[in-house]
Amino acid sequence: MITTRRAGKIAAALTVPLVMGLLSAQPAPAQQAPLSVQEIRGCLCLQPQLQPLQDAWRARQQDYDEHQAQLATIDKEVTAQRQKLDPNDVVGQQVLKDLLTQQQELRDGIGSQILPALNKARDAYNAAVAQYNGTCTRPRYSGDETLARQNLVCTAPQ
Repeated sequence: MITTRRAGKIAAALTVPLVMGLLSAQPAPAQQAPLSVQEIRGCLCLQPQLQPLQDAWRARQQDYDEHQAQLATIDKEVTAQRQKLDPNDVVGQQVLKDLLTQQQELRDGIGSQILPALNKARDAYNAAVAQYNGTCTRPRYSGDETLARQNLVCTAPQ
């Protein structure tokens, strides 16, 4: 007589090989076709365009970081001025007011110019990398690449 527990073990023992057999019977994923000579030419022309875009993004990032550092310095100065401010000190109040104005102008500049420029540069670089990766990371034959490099003429980026 087969118990329920034993029947479950037998069913599991029969099911595992069946599932494994079904999994192994699945077709292998289609291999990507290698790049054509024309596609390789396009990739060879696209690749040099990535570096200037990355450089522009890095420059905008550095500009943003510098402005953020300036803002942090002003924030510390505002905090220090507030802590030592005597309510009767008219000059100290004017210094604080000037610091607050400078702080707000810097924040406005970051938000309206620096950050949008950084985002635009980053997006341009990411779009170019996505385009390159979408096409140019497929396999290529060395003979086709040699042919593609012969008399290669790249048009100026638009």
